[in-house]
Amino acid sequence: MSSRLIVGMIGMLLACIAADINQEAASLALADIRGAYGFSVDQGSWFTTLYATGVAMGMLVAPWLAVTYSMRRFAALAAVSLALLGLCCTVTESRSLLLALRWVQGLSNGFLIPLLMAVALRFLTPSTKLFGLAAYGLTATFAPNIASPVVIWANHGLGIDFVFWAAVPLCLVAASMMLYGLPQDPRPTGRWRQFDWLGLLLGWGLCASVVILFTQGERLDWFHASLVRWLALAAVTLLPLFVLRCWVAPVPFVRPQLVKRINFGFGIFMLVGVIALGASAASLPGEFLAEVQGYRPLQSLPVALALALPPLLMLPLSALVLNVERVDCRWVMASGLVLMAWASWMNGDVGVAWAREQFYLSQVIFACGQSMVVVGLLMTATAVVDPMEGPFGSATINTSRALASPIAGGILGHWLVVAADHHAHALLDRIGAMRFSLAQAAALSGHDAEALQWAPSRHSSEALSHLHEQVSRHAEVLAYADIWRALAVMALIMVPFCLLPKRTYAPRFHRPKPL
Repeated sequence: MSSRLIVGMIGMLLACIAADINQEAASLALADIRGAYGFSVDQGSWFTTLYATGVAMGMLVAPWLAVTYSMRRFAALAAVSLALLGLCCTVTESRSLLLALRWVQGLSNGFLIPLLMAVALRFLTPSTKLFGLAAYGLTATFAPNIASPVVIWANHGLGIDFVFWAAVPLCLVAASMMLYGLPQDPRPTGRWRQFDWLGLLLGWGLCASVVILFTQGERLDWFHASLVRWLALAAVTLLPLFVLRCWVAPVPFVRPQLVKRINFGFGIFMLVGVIALGASAASLPGEFLAEVQGYRPLQSLPVALALALPPLLMLPLSALVLNVERVDCRWVMASGLVLMAWASWMNGDVGVAWAREQFYLSQVIFACGQSMVVVGLLMTATAVVDPMEGPFGSATINTSRALASPIAGGILGHWLVVAADHHAHALLDRIGAMRFSLAQAAALSGHDAEALQWAPSRHSSEALSHLHEQVSRHAEVLAYADIWRALAVMALIMVPFCLLPKRTYAPRFHRPKPL
């Protein structure tokens, strides 16, 4: 492999990392962005929803456009567009225009991520292809969790605009490296005459419906809102129509026939579960520390780094281990899922007194397990895809990933609200049943008995407020514990499925494809 190709691959990786940092940093700093640009809470929720919608739409069409305009030119253009759109976001004064720019920026992000996989499958030699897939794994493990420093620097003197500016230098450097290092493919003629406009409308409609449904569902109270009902109906209707259109279209965006291959279908199935587990590890500890302990982003930074840094070592190490012929990647994936389940179960013992120190070990264990699963999953799924089918495989995998993330976030968010409400009612019922015992024990236990008295007094409102805060806090802790234990069980349930795909060898062994 030439040094120029290595430079191009590094540039592609930097562009994808910059895109993920831009997405996650804006989500973490959403409260500050709302204050700086005058968004209400409802308007601010659309700031992240539109970006996620653009990401899913971009991932669907990116491989087709890359073949049409060549990966080298299209990837460099997407990186430069992401940088310029970030600058435009900081100078516009129109909130409607800012939301539109954010959607287009999400589209640029979606253009970049699938190209890293496509470049690894297309240009790398068999002996290095697995390491290229491990580099792609950084976009699912390292990049989303390294955005916290950007928000911290923005909150400590650089200004909220730095959240958008941070990606500009990386994108420009990445574009230069890609133009220098990636090979120039010949441009095929007549591609636009074969463009599937009906497939585009169906696919983009499906992406928009699913993302908006699961990112706005909790805020709109799910099916009590007419918008959510219409979005759910649209998603259920568009999914079979899109699959059918791609099945019969001469040049589709995705090829559903690939899912019939057991290894590729297994990869799509596992991807959804791994994304759900990864979303929990990335968001739940920070949310717990913010809501229960009142942590600021700077205080939660070590927890995020404990999840972000291990993949830098574990991903290439996993690729190195899987390059050994005697190693079966199915057992590597199963071992990784066991580690992820162990880490989630450790967090299931969470208590009110837990601080960031209690999360370090579980985050490191989870990151190691996730890296093992990601590399084995990519190796298993891509082994049955021919080079000419690479764009279809990349679009299918990455679009599923883009849709799985908001689905997992929406389900986890709703689950957390329902669990917290259930535990709050159970605690209040318990307090009501033991009210007289608690009131009589107030002198011994030292707690305030005002909230437990029938007769109101001038201090009862403060006591009731304090009681409500304590009940809410403990209910949230119990809800987080329930979710972590359920995620641990989910990871263990996925372990037997690792035996479904056929044995896959590293590309350097030139074994027949396990179709």
